[in-house]
Amino acid sequence: MTASVLRGRRAMFPRRCRGISLIETLVFIVVVSVALGGLVLGMTGALRSAPEPKAMHQGLQLAQGRMELILAQRNRLDFAGFTSATFDPCAAPAGAQEACLVPSTYAVVSCFFTGASTCSFGTTNTCQSADTNFKCVRVRATGPKGTVVAEIDAMVANY
Repeated sequence: MTASVLRGRRAMFPRRCRGISLIETLVFIVVVSVALGGLVLGMTGALRSAPEPKAMHQGLQLAQGRMELILAQRNRLDFAGFTSATFDPCAAPAGAQEACLVPSTYAVVSCFFTGASTCSFGTTNTCQSADTNFKCVRVRATGPKGTVVAEIDAMVANY
């Protein structure tokens, strides 16, 4: 090939259109791997510090089950008979029923609000405190590590 033919080929493929070099490719791979490594470490830490999804799910099911029993008790007793002494069918002495049993690593407690009262596990009433046509119930489930995994509130109306 002559020099004039080589000059013509260079004109067809200028330097800016030749692609990327091996060094540029290696630098890209190193940068992306460092970024992905940091992302994986961050996600691992977040997953370890979050409550276990299984414990949260089971706690929510236990709290929902207790709340359904309480609301069924309201239907059975009517609004006037639905008081702090009778609202939870799982309270002693009837608490040994099969529907009230929970796994030994969980605890489910309930609380009854009327007026401006405070719940037995330290939370205040958030529903209609001045209206006597409303009563509020809160159910809290704690998980295997003693942390609150679910909390459900319900407002019972006099209808």
